Amino acid sequence: MVNIHANRPKLFTAKRFVDTKKLSQAEWLEVRRQGIGSSDCAAACGLNPYMSMLELWMIKTGRIQQNIEDESEGHAPLYWGKQLEPLVAEYYSMHTNYKVRRVNAVLQHPEPDKHFMLANLDYAVVGADDVQILECKTAGEFGSRLWRDGVPEYVQCQVQHQLAVTGKQAADVCVLVCGQEIRIHRIERDDALIAKLIELERQFWHYVLTDRPPPAD
Repeated sequence: MVNIHANRPKLFTAKRFVDTKKLSQAEWLEVRRQGIGSSDCAAACGLNPYMSMLELWMIKTGRIQQNIEDESEGHAPLYWGKQLEPLVAEYYSMHTNYKVRRVNAVLQHPEPDKHFMLANLDYAVVGADDVQILECKTAGEFGSRLWRDGVPEYVQCQVQHQLAVTGKQAADVCVLVCGQEIRIHRIERDDALIAKLIELERQFWHYVLTDRPPPAD
């Protein structure tokens, strides 16, 4: 069972940008438009296999709506990812003996010149010295190919972005592959990579603020 400790001391140095417990889907999407979230990071840097930089810019500037699949449809990958995420976290907790808890907030980088950097975490790892964040993933037949050689680049970007926003040192990525195999990968903070991501994200956010499209890939 996933262990949840609501009364623990604050774990993150990031600012709480907004509480997400009672947000509607529309409100949540509007919050996402106000900065670059961890799941936006790879697209903002041109490294997401599922979304281009130009498409992300069109979403952030309100030109198109984000394509969110209907969670009521049992076949939708978003539906199954959401349903299976707590089970992935439960397995991780049992396998590692680490306690985890949900973080029901969008976090913001504490430095004013990086306030455009937001992060929504799956879980915090509680009481562990060597890891502080848990990112849960599910991969189907197509997605599993991207995990053959370890954590895909776009997920590494996402996690390094989370480490940048929170100031933490390490995260575990726990992925359920094709509904049968669990893999756990450790990602350590890489300050050189984070500096490069911040540079690229700042450039992308400038495109958003100036309403000027980035070059199409």
